[in-house]
Amino acid sequence: MMKTSFARYDGPRLVRRDELIASEKLFRLCFGGTEIDNETEILANYIPPKRGGTYILAHQGKPVSQIGTFHDRIKMYDGDIRTGSIGGVCTHPDYRGKQLASHLLEYCTRQLVDEGATLMLISGAHEIYTRLGNVPHSRYISFSIKSEHGGQSRTTSADLVVRKATEADALICNQIYQAEPIHFIRRKSDFSKVLHDPMSNPYIHAEQWIIECSGQAVAYLFLGSEWGMDLKAGIGHVGEYAGSHSALAQSLNMIMTANHLKELFWSVAWQDVELIHLLQGDGYNGTAMPLYGHTLRIINFAKFMNDLRPILRARLDANLLRGLRFEQSGPLLGGLGADQYAITRGVDRLQLDGASMTRLIMGDTNIEAKSIHLPGALAEIIPTLFPLPSFLPGLNYH
Repeated sequence: MMKTSFARYDGPRLVRRDELIASEKLFRLCFGGTEIDNETEILANYIPPKRGGTYILAHQGKPVSQIGTFHDRIKMYDGDIRTGSIGGVCTHPDYRGKQLASHLLEYCTRQLVDEGATLMLISGAHEIYTRLGNVPHSRYISFSIKSEHGGQSRTTSADLVVRKATEADALICNQIYQAEPIHFIRRKSDFSKVLHDPMSNPYIHAEQWIIECSGQAVAYLFLGSEWGMDLKAGIGHVGEYAGSHSALAQSLNMIMTANHLKELFWSVAWQDVELIHLLQGDGYNGTAMPLYGHTLRIINFAKFMNDLRPILRARLDANLLRGLRFEQSGPLLGGLGADQYAITRGVDRLQLDGASMTRLIMGDTNIEAKSIHLPGALAEIIPTLFPLPSFLPGLNYH
């Protein structure tokens, strides 16, 4: 393939205030949406980002390709993961096939690393992402729950109640979510915003339910619609869940009935063993698979593992932890050269490309630590540490 010259394009760079409307029009052209009727509001609410933001390539004064970047932080047990998310990737139809989005993605990956991110999350699974070394998002047990099947054996507690969530539930939702061993760092205001306007992202939280036991909120379940569909069509998926696994499983039929759902898709993180067993015990069959429509990549391996040092200390004896190193060399993305990631301890060394190492660390349905030759002490270290727990982006979907 002939390499594209980017000299005639302005960028990559952050979108300017005077380009916001053109950027929004490009987004709606590519992803669908009504005509813009709030230009004044868009301009008035714009605050230049300190980190992240929308990066563009412009031609003849207008954005023709763009990517949105966002920063979040995940608390994973006692460790931290600094995520950089990629979303809203789009190129004007007249400019496709020129590698503009690939060029932007390379640039934005470097920006995310420079701004502190160690794990890149992408709300997409197109060939452009996998070609550049991003891999399917972790490991889940995916359930297809149909209203006419399963759930008949479970007796619902008499004191279990489900109700629609309101903006007044922001604090309790945040408290339930913060109690999860793996969660994004959020503010109460993050929940207030989505509870105030459920349709701000119907893909994640078109319907929002609180589950109470003996009058106390013990869990919540947010339901999203499938792309291009309305929940009223009778098909949806779980955008986010938190709290008591028993209460979630018991409430499922009530919530599906209240929403007139014929089928509900639920991707349950592989480590939520109790919830998986409860659903299987109710007759629902799950399939191991990555999170549909999402990809990811570790982009700063050494810092990523350093931020998870508390997990390493908790799981490994001191003699195994001593001298353990995590290294990265070559380009930040795959498909651009010899990207190499390595785990070493003394003379023992495991070296993989970035995509394979990300699969090993973050979990994958097609690769296990035991399927890779692990030399010396790494044969004990790696299966003890990896894969890391999975997580749903949920409200942090970008």
